[in-house]
Amino acid sequence: MADDTELQWELNHFVDRKRAFEYLRSLKDIFCVYSSTDCKIYSNYQLNYSCVGEDRIEVVPDLSVWNDTFSFISPAAIVPSGVLVFPGQVFGQNGFYVRLPLKGGRGKTMPLAQAFDHLLGRESHFLPLLRKGDLREFKGKAPYIHLHCLEVSKLDQWSALQRADVVDTFSDRFHDIINTTANI
Repeated sequence: MADDTELQWELNHFVDRKRAFEYLRSLKDIFCVYSSTDCKIYSNYQLNYSCVGEDRIEVVPDLSVWNDTFSFISPAAIVPSGVLVFPGQVFGQNGFYVRLPLKGGRGKTMPLAQAFDHLLGRESHFLPLLRKGDLREFKGKAPYIHLHCLEVSKLDQWSALQRADVVDTFSDRFHDIINTTANI
């Protein structure tokens, strides 16, 4: 895993690299991370900022919590969601804001808790996660993330119990974050 470049995210394209790192760190308890190199989803991990050589974020999975790591996740099961998460400061607000895709290429922006309530009402198994390349910069001013999504239906080699476990793990994270951000 030390050679897993999917868990090493370059920051050289960011104007404010520390801000990008802090933003991602503020979201780490919300989103799981996917590595296509080892076909795993990590729900417990640390983020380290490294400026040795090139500035980058290193995702360090907590391997002692083996039951929070999901293996044998085909890259075909990870798809772009079109959902973007911004720091509220971009909109002159606190907390996090989400831009949901709409038909015709437009989008609708709303507070995170409201957006996830909307998404969970529309899609019972909206299971967003992060992967390398999802941390981006908005007009050179602020970091944001583009979410990918796990499509449970594409985990055809998994049992119903394994599918339910991954759905429960993602759902628990969302209920926690919706309750937390509602109070920010």
